[in-house]
Amino acid sequence: MPVFAWLGEIPLGSDNALTGPVSDSQSWGNSIHEHKVVRGKPVPQHAGEELDTRSLSFHFDESFCSPQAEYSRLRAARSSGSVMPFIAGNGSYDGKHYQIKSIGSEIKKVSRGGRIVRLEATIELIEVPGAAFSIGSIGGLVGSAVATAARAVLNPLIKRS
Repeated sequence: MPVFAWLGEIPLGSDNALTGPVSDSQSWGNSIHEHKVVRGKPVPQHAGEELDTRSLSFHFDESFCSPQAEYSRLRAARSSGSVMPFIAGNGSYDGKHYQIKSIGSEIKKVSRGGRIVRLEATIELIEVPGAAFSIGSIGGLVGSAVATAARAVLNPLIKRS
């Protein structure tokens, strides 16, 4: 069965439990600063790009998996803060890496004993640009003195020691 995509080592949409996704949405944006003027409308100024985001929705049902176990797998990937490539099922890769920003769930059905039978989950991914790799902020962890110095140069408000 073909795979929709790979998020790092996690296959999305194959014969494993992550069937789907039920939905996949993406967004791209620009930062625009508005400069107020005395008369008339503000003047917009392009200030660069925003980070790309991607949202995926899945459903887990006991007919093909353990909903709680699969949801725990997604939560573990979020907790680890891993930066993972997003590779399409056809093997195409645009060079972007993502980190799981948030996970949501909605229990749709439980057994009489309280066991989860059907669960819907949503994950939101946020792009981690290549420049973040070079200053050591992979996985939300900031490394070395070089990374600290680079941030201080980029942001003059950071106190230098």
